[in-house]
Amino acid sequence: MADLRTNFLGIKSPNPFWLASAPPTDKEYNVVRAFKAGWGGVVWKTLGDGDPIVNVSGPRYGAIHGPDRRLIGLNNIELITDRPLEVNLREIKQVKKDWPDRAVVVSLMVPCEEENWKAILKQVEETDCDGIELNFGCPHGMSERGMGSAVGQVPEYGVAHQYNLINHVG
Repeated sequence: MADLRTNFLGIKSPNPFWLASAPPTDKEYNVVRAFKAGWGGVVWKTLGDGDPIVNVSGPRYGAIHGPDRRLIGLNNIELITDRPLEVNLREIKQVKKDWPDRAVVVSLMVPCEEENWKAILKQVEETDCDGIELNFGCPHGMSERGMGSAVGQVPEYGVAHQYNLINHVG
């Protein structure tokens, strides 16, 4: 059998097949099911902190249709997890303990201010996750909280600010 192990930027996994940050990666139960099915890694559903998030009720995906109205894709319409940060952190730590050979990257989206990032990054680092996705520009949400699409709308949140933020929070 072919060796499918990967090493992407130092993050190792048994194969290159990963699940993106979406409803299937929002909790320990789902991630463990994915790993049992053979997935090599996951990007844990985007975490935030602060006021509770109320996600859509009902379908968590939007359909993308081609010109002939055939389904050609699905769009994740959920913003960030509506589960408490502490619960997610505890579950991420347990998954990494139980599945050390699988990649777990944690997606984060908080207001683009240094103190917010310092606080959450410190907590996420304690989970022993393999990497962190800094969600600075989710185009479809959370601008009312200074997150996501707001980053692209406020010049002060530009690339230079993000670069400085990344270099000063670690």
